[in-house]
Amino acid sequence: RMDPFHEWPDGNVRLVFDASDTDARKHVSGWAMRNTNNHNCHILKKSCLGVLVCALHCTTPDGGKIHMRPAICDKARKKQLGKQCPNGSCQGRLELMPCRGHCGYPVTHFWRQENNVIFFQ
Repeated sequence: RMDPFHEWPDGNVRLVFDASDTDARKHVSGWAMRNTNNHNCHILKKSCLGVLVCALHCTTPDGGKIHMRPAICDKARKKQLGKQCPNGSCQGRLELMPCRGHCGYPVTHFWRQENNVIFFQ
């Protein structure tokens, strides 16, 4: 049984995709993820980089929370920290809220392809 592709997997999930699925082949994720060396060439491991939020918890004009996807590159991500909140009427600064998985462990994605199937965890 093949699962439909999910760009925003949430929680502890295990999915199976058809290897012909373009997004699965590209290891696409809506979350800001960085490739992590796991010393196994058959498994791609990606770690979550968190989300940028306003330190003063400002909201958008329609009431939504301010949140931004952080840059993948360490240098560019560091430049984002401390920038003014995108809400022009707020004096807050952007700070990084780290991803927290089960029991506070880092959030990781694992991708593995075998024959015509891509496994995601």
